[in-house]
Amino acid sequence: MKNQQTRQDLINQIAKLKKQNKFLLSHTTLNSQEKIELQIIKDEVDESEKYTQTLLNTMGDSVFVKNDKSELIMVNDAFSKMFNLPRNEIIGKTLADNVPVNERESFLKIDNQVLADGIENINEETLTLEGKDTRIISTRKSRYIDANGEKSLVGVIRDITERKKAEMALAESEANFRKLNATKDKLFSVIAHDLRGPFNNIIGLLKMIDLATTDQKETEEIISLINTTANKTLVLLDNLLHWARSQTGELLVRPTVISLAKVINHTIAHQQSIAKAKNIKLYSNNLINTELHTDENILKTVLRNLISNAIKFTRSQGEIIVGSTINDNLVEISVSDNGVGMNQEKIDSLFEIASNKTTMGTAREKGSGFGLVLCKEFVNKLNGTITVESELEKGSTFKIAIPIK
Repeated sequence: MKNQQTRQDLINQIAKLKKQNKFLLSHTTLNSQEKIELQIIKDEVDESEKYTQTLLNTMGDSVFVKNDKSELIMVNDAFSKMFNLPRNEIIGKTLADNVPVNERESFLKIDNQVLADGIENINEETLTLEGKDTRIISTRKSRYIDANGEKSLVGVIRDITERKKAEMALAESEANFRKLNATKDKLFSVIAHDLRGPFNNIIGLLKMIDLATTDQKETEEIISLINTTANKTLVLLDNLLHWARSQTGELLVRPTVISLAKVINHTIAHQQSIAKAKNIKLYSNNLINTELHTDENILKTVLRNLISNAIKFTRSQGEIIVGSTINDNLVEISVSDNGVGMNQEKIDSLFEIASNKTTMGTAREKGSGFGLVLCKEFVNKLNGTITVESELEKGSTFKIAIPIK
C-alpha cells in the first residue's frame, strides 16, 4: 500500500509540474534568468518522470494509470509485454479492441465504478489477447484524485494462471485421493462382510449336515442352500476380481464378432433358476438378430449383473424383460423390471463406489452394491454408455449402448 501511495504521489507531482511548465510557457514573457529556472523545472519534471517510469519498470506485475475516460496515460514494461505492444501504441488508448467483448465490458464497467465511488476493486478475471491463450489475472484498481480534483485510475495486474492451474491440480489430486480412499474402504467392507458372511454360513450349514445323519430330506435342503450361497459368493468374487483388474489396467478388451441375440439368451438362461426361485418371469422380447464386434465376456458380465440386480429388486409375480434395438451405429440393450424402483437421489449415486450403499432386495437379499459399479466400468471399456430410468414402485429400466463395430 505504501509503494502504491508513493507511486501516486510521484504521478501527482509530475502532473503538477507539467501544468506549471505549460502555464509559464503560455502566459509569461521570460527573461534569461527565468528561462534558466524554467529549464531547471523542466529537467526536474523529466527526471522525476524518468525515475517514476524506471521504478514502475522494475515491477514484475503490470502497472497502468488511466484517466477518467479509461485512456491509458502511463504503463510499465510488464504491461507492454503482456499486450505485446510498444508504449507509444498504448498511451492514449483504452485497448478495448484488443480483448473480447465480454472481457472489455467487464473491464470498463469496473473502471467506471472505481472512478465513480472510489472504492478499491480487487477481482479475478480472464484476459484473452489475440494469438495468445486465455490467462487468469488478479486485478487491483483504485482511484486517485490530484490536487486539482482530477481523477485517475491506478491498476496492478498479476498473472495468476500458473497458480490457478496448480491449485486445480492439487484439488483434483485431493479428490482422487479421497476417491481412492473411499474405494479402498468399500473394497474392505465387501471383503469383510459380503465375502466373509457367506463363508460363515457355509461352514455353519456343513456343521448341520454332520448332525443330520439320518434325515435325508433335511440334508438335501442344506446342500441346496450351500450350493446357492456358494454360487452367489462366486459371482461376487468374480465381480471383485474383474473390477480389480480393470482398476489396475490388467483387464484387456478382446473384441470378436458375436451374435447379440445368442449372448442375451445365454445370459438369461443362466439367470432363470434364480428368477424362478422368486417366482419372477424373465424373458427376452423384440431381440434384434445382429452381429457386433465387442468383447463377449465383458458384455456377458454386464448383462448378468443387470439381470441379477433386476431380480433382486423385483417382487414375486413380477417380470423382467430384456430387449435390444439398433440406433445409428450403436446397439442398445435394455433390462426392464416392474420392481420397487428408485428415487433420483439413489440414481445419482448408483454408479459411484464411494457413495453407493447396498440395499436389501425384495426377499431380503443382501448385496455389495458392487455389481452396478462394475457395469459402468465395463461399459466404458466397451466405449459405450449406461443410463437408467426409474420410478418408485413402478420399476426401473437400465440401458446400455455400445458400438456395433
